[in-house]
Amino acid sequence: MKQLPPLNMLKAFAQLAETGSVAEAARHLNVTPAAVSQQIRKLEQHLNKALVQKHGRGVLLTEEGQILAKALHEGFRKIRQGVERVERHNRPHTIRITTSPSFASHWLVHKLAEFQALHAGISFQLDLSSAMVPLEQFDFDIAIRFCHLDALPESTTPLMGVSLNVLGAPELLQSFPPALQELATLNWLQEAGTTDAQDWFAGKGGQGNELKRLSEMPGNLIIEALRRGEAVAYTVCDWVQDDIDSGRLLDLWPERSRGVYYALTAPGGVSDETTLFLDWLHGAVKSSGASVT
Repeated sequence: MKQLPPLNMLKAFAQLAETGSVAEAARHLNVTPAAVSQQIRKLEQHLNKALVQKHGRGVLLTEEGQILAKALHEGFRKIRQGVERVERHNRPHTIRITTSPSFASHWLVHKLAEFQALHAGISFQLDLSSAMVPLEQFDFDIAIRFCHLDALPESTTPLMGVSLNVLGAPELLQSFPPALQELATLNWLQEAGTTDAQDWFAGKGGQGNELKRLSEMPGNLIIEALRRGEAVAYTVCDWVQDDIDSGRLLDLWPERSRGVYYALTAPGGVSDETTLFLDWLHGAVKSSGASVT
């Protein structure tokens, strides 16, 4: 520890590296720009290396500065994670899960109550996003993600298999089954943060940019829009199989695709609560009759 520069120097440099501006770094640190500049000079003297050089109104990092900035970014991130874990230590055990709005609303949320009835001391914090955020960066315990079956990452155990197709209400169609050209003229919905509709259309021989009437929204809202006959969407059939069986929604393409949900855990160790939940989750999928692959 004695060999390390003082923390204030490192904080000032890390903030400068992140913002690229002495003034912005000072604002984030709630000090004067002169104070930031002084800390940087002291740090350079301590290391006997130039870390920054002026560039217009901002600064650029030297090669040594880039090396240190990268290390500090990672180091301060780990410190923040450690502090957050200590702060949560005496609170009720919380499992942080990131998953898509559609999976959460159509399956996961309905099942969490069953788990909590068995383990009342464990609570959940859900982050609903289709973006594949790094677990370690945002300190999530579990990510439940989706991919097509042939794209399942190696050494990954599938959680739940699903079927997908373009679905829509019969009143939207002039003919059935519709040709690809007719589908392209309809209103399309796509889960925010994905390119599912364009990818499906391109894979069938069309071009993604030919879907002129394409809107994005959270996946949990797409199903209701389909039921109201407002649009079509390439989505999970399992969530609306009753509507398909009754004829309220139609499979608009002859073949369904196969997809799979899978769970990932954050690197660096899994808590006993997270292991307990994952074991229960796989059992819940089987007991619900859902396909595993």
